[in-house]
Amino acid sequence: GKSTIIHYFLDREDKAKPTLALDYTFGRKSSGTFSTKSTVHVWELGRGVRLADLIDATITPDSVWRFHLILVLDLSKPRELWQTMETLLGTVTRRYDQLFTRINKRDLPGSLKSKYRELGEVRKTSTHPDKDLLNPFPLPLIIIGSKYDLLVTQQLEQQKMICKTLRFLNHFYGGSLYVSRRMKMRVAIKFVSEKEDLLMKRIKAVLNHIAFGTPEQRVVQTEVGKPLSIPEGADCFSNIGAPPNYELEVSRLTMKTPLEMWKAVFCARFPQMTQNELTGLNSMVLDLATDPAKDPQYAEPLVDRARAIKDEELERIQQQNERRMRDLLQQATLDGVLIA
Repeated sequence: GKSTIIHYFLDREDKAKPTLALDYTFGRKSSGTFSTKSTVHVWELGRGVRLADLIDATITPDSVWRFHLILVLDLSKPRELWQTMETLLGTVTRRYDQLFTRINKRDLPGSLKSKYRELGEVRKTSTHPDKDLLNPFPLPLIIIGSKYDLLVTQQLEQQKMICKTLRFLNHFYGGSLYVSRRMKMRVAIKFVSEKEDLLMKRIKAVLNHIAFGTPEQRVVQTEVGKPLSIPEGADCFSNIGAPPNYELEVSRLTMKTPLEMWKAVFCARFPQMTQNELTGLNSMVLDLATDPAKDPQYAEPLVDRARAIKDEELERIQQQNERRMRDLLQQATLDGVLIA
């Protein structure tokens, strides 16, 4: 998943661990004639959409200038795909709008406010033939579809639906789209096959380009049945076409925009889990993966009842701490403090 991609990007050889909330790491790379080191700051959000509000801590008046959002979507779970995408993109957009509203209200030099306004407009400047139909995401966006190796085992119609939907979303928001496979390791970060290695090398090259300014490698692949690779601006709506089975659904649709049309067709084919189902599922998977005490095969009634009481107490304390942390983060943002 995300942690493995980050480890590969930063050449880390230790085993990736589950992300509990919002993890921070950084990487350095020599650049230029004098071998000065550039630094990239990487934040990773864990537990799906449950802790999406923690994204607020990463987008600040200082970080927004070079901020890139890498959205990783699990291709093996189409019933979570649209809801996850919509929630996370919505959270980042809300934070972005909130940040610029506060900046405009503050007593800053006119030249600085002008730079912030230009930052918000630069993504809307395009010479692409579809420019009037696009809704560029306010910050640079890269979408990575993970577990592509599981997607290709599904029926061709399901593959087409998911791949074409990803292409539409990517183009509509002005992003770049790539896919990755599960990494079957022999040792450290050595891969079983060169084909799997190629996909990760492609993603690593993209991340190195945006983080350290290395030469861009624009590889375009849109064919169904092959790993998608679509840099920003390399696709178009005429090539993407209408959603699969659109004719079968059109009589039941009341869509007003292309985004609503794709959402209606995709969600009719893959009914999305609710927000509560998603947060509950993320908690259950995390508990079983990291806490053997949650495994039924180790049940001890007396011990488990005592543990449940303590867990409830801990949950209350955590909720209090989360509220306090959000208040502190909000105040820090108002004061212009970079939290990293």
